[in-house]
Amino acid sequence: MIDERIQMMLYNEDQFSDEFFGWFPNNEHIYDAFQHETMKIIRKGYKHYSGRTILEVLRHHSALSEDGIWKLNNNHTPYLCRLFALMNPRYANIFEYRTVKKPKLRLEK
Repeated sequence: MIDERIQMMLYNEDQFSDEFFGWFPNNEHIYDAFQHETMKIIRKGYKHYSGRTILEVLRHHSALSEDGIWKLNNNHTPYLCRLFALMNPRYANIFEYRTVKKPKLRLEK
């Protein structure tokens, strides 16, 4: 049985990088912690918040834990935010999302 989060990512694959797809299966615990911290912020009444701040909080907690330091790549933050929004549509607007601009291909003359 496929994990519902991975299934959601597959249904919305255009919103996630290949790198994130490869990283996620071994790091679902990081998404769980990200979601937990985000829900704490929502319960405090915040309507908008920074996904990068939440990632830094996770870095702090992992540095203090006995389990060791998690490898948290800043490049994954937007995808953690997008997955949170897809899994929790009621709170989809907690994060601000930017459109990824792809470079234009230059045609040689």
